[in-house]
Amino acid sequence: MTTWWLWLFILPWPFLFFFIGKEQKVSAGADWLAVSTRDYVKLYDLSKVTVHIDGVSHAIQLADTSGRSVRSRIGVLQLNHRLWDLVYNGILHSVHVNGAETNKRAREYLQLDHPPHLHNQ
Repeated sequence: MTTWWLWLFILPWPFLFFFIGKEQKVSAGADWLAVSTRDYVKLYDLSKVTVHIDGVSHAIQLADTSGRSVRSRIGVLQLNHRLWDLVYNGILHSVHVNGAETNKRAREYLQLDHPPHLHNQ
C-alpha cells in the first residue's frame, strides 16, 4: 500500500477488461442472423462468406444477395451453441447449394471444402 508505483500495475486492469468485455449483441432465427440492433443477413441467401484474422481471433463477414452485410468474431457466435448451429447450417447451405463465394481462410477454418453428406430419399 505504501509503494505507490505498484498501483500503476493494478489499477488499469479492471478498466481494460471492462472495455474488452463489451461484445456485440447477436441473435439468430431459423434463417437470419442479426449483429447489433440494425444489421442482419438472410443465412440461406448468402452470396459471400469470408473469414479474417481480427487481432487474436477470427472474424466472419457474411453478405447476402440483398446487399446486407454483418461482421462478427466467430468466438462470439460460438458462445451460444444453438445460435452457432443455425448460422453454420445457413453458411453450409449457401456455400454448397447456392454457390456463395468464399475465401481460402473461410474454407479452411469452417471446413467448407467438403460438402455435407446428403441422403436421397
